[in-house]
Order: sequence, then structure tokens, then C-alpha cells
Amino acid sequence: MGPSPDPDRELVQKARDGDRSAFNQLVLKYRNRVMGIATRMIGDQTEAEDLAQDVFVKVFHGLEDFQGDALFSTWLYRIVANSCLNQRKKRSLRTRMHESLEAAEIILPDSSSNPHTLLERKELRVYVEKAIQALPREQRMVLVLRDIEGLSYEEIADCLTLELGTVRSRLHRARLEVQERIKAVFSVGEKRVIESWIAER
Repeated sequence: MGPSPDPDRELVQKARDGDRSAFNQLVLKYRNRVMGIATRMIGDQTEAEDLAQDVFVKVFHGLEDFQGDALFSTWLYRIVANSCLNQRKKRSLRTRMHESLEAAEIILPDSSSNPHTLLERKELRVYVEKAIQALPREQRMVLVLRDIEGLSYEEIADCLTLELGTVRSRLHRARLEVQERIKAVFSVGEKRVIESWIAER
């Protein structure tokens, strides 16, 4: 069975041909995802907005070189990942982490029939967000792409030019680290929800 067709193929082709409205549609489709990744990786909403703009400028100028060997979304995420990692090298996140907590909004997948309300609690979201922000950037990028953006292991490996085994091991370590950082803070019932989420990923 061959690879899935690219749902953005037509828009990408039109954009390559100079159709600015087609490019604008691609920007509108992916802007929130790019912003979500950038905010969590950089920790500052203003810088994330600047980075997102830079990403789409790179995409616009790079469309001629995009050969369609991967999905457009995978190619885009690769640009986002590289931009975020380069930006993270320029400064320390920890000194400005608190600035991102109000700006970043995390949505965790439901892990059973009943954790949705619990996971929506602001206190838990903030602690999970802090735990994610504290991860090493390589682990954090894999966790964000998989558990927040929903990319497959294969897509993540392609985006980050990693082996599948490396993606899985980094994700496993990241999930365990998040679990360990927050499980001591909450009640027994909340710990069970957190552990259930980790176990089912």
C-alpha cells in the first residue's frame, strides 16, 4: 500500500504557481499548530509569533524547492522544529518560563471514559505545562509533536531526521519525566489519571 495522498497538494501547487490566496489558505490552516509548537518550545508568546512569521516566510520562499517527497505538513513541521531548536540555542528558557504559562494552553488527550473534566482543571494543566517546559528540548519536541499535535512516529522521525527507535525512546523518557514531576503534587485519584494517560500513549 502506497503513501497517503497529500491533502494539501492542490493548494501547494497553486501557491508554487504564484497564487497568493492559496498560500494564505495554507497559512490559515497551519498557523495555530505552528504557534502551539513554537510557544511550547520557546516559552514566550511574542517570540513564538515572530518565529511563526519567519517560518511562513521560509515556507513561501522554499516552495519552489519542495518536491513533494513528503507531505507538505511534514515538511512544514520540519521547518518549525529546526527554527525552534535554533532559537532555543540563543537563550535559556528557564529564566522566562513563567511568561509562557498564561499564554500556552495545553490540551491532553482523554485516556479513559472519565478523565476529561479532571484534566481540564487549570491547576493540573499548569503543572503539566511546567513539566513539559522543563524537559530537554529534544524530548520536548518529540512529546509536543506526538501527544499534542498528534503526528505519527514515522512523521516525527521524518520531521526531525531521527530513527524510529530514537523517537520512541525520547518519547518514553519524556512521558516518564512528566509523570514523575507532577505525580507527587496531586491526590491519589489525580495520580491515577496521569498514570493512565502515560500508560495508554
